[in-house]
Amino acid sequence: MTEASDNMKQSLAANNALSAKIARKGAERKIAQGEAAEVKQLLEEEKAEKLRVVDENASLKKLVEESNQKLSSSVKELAAHQAAKDEVEAELDKNYEDSEELLKQCFDRAMHQTHVLYGGSPASGDFDINYKVYQGRLVPSAKVGALVAQEAQVAETQGGEVEA
Repeated sequence: MTEASDNMKQSLAANNALSAKIARKGAERKIAQGEAAEVKQLLEEEKAEKLRVVDENASLKKLVEESNQKLSSSVKELAAHQAAKDEVEAELDKNYEDSEELLKQCFDRAMHQTHVLYGGSPASGDFDINYKVYQGRLVPSAKVGALVAQEAQVAETQGGEVEA
């Protein structure tokens, strides 16, 4: 019976070794399954993140397109406003020139009428608006203030008044 007992012991030992090996393989399998589940979870998270990034990228592209459209519209508006401004400035310049000419014509008419009404030869039109008539003579406008001040000083020292 020893041989049978030895065989039995060997079988039992082989069975225990095989059971331990199966238990190790089962534990390794559970660990591998856990790691596979973690990898699967990470892949799903990565896929979700990729979809989120794609959606965000599409939103950003749409925002850029809208901004470009607004910019293009603003550039067109600015060009239209600039053209309108240039047109108005040109019209103002023309109106200013027309006003100056009309003013000169009116002044010349008034001078001619003055000469006709009060006698004398017709006006030649050679007038300088930078001069004023002061005490019956033409004096540069810039000097009139100084003359008035000077005469006021003289009048103060003499006790009289000065008329401009």
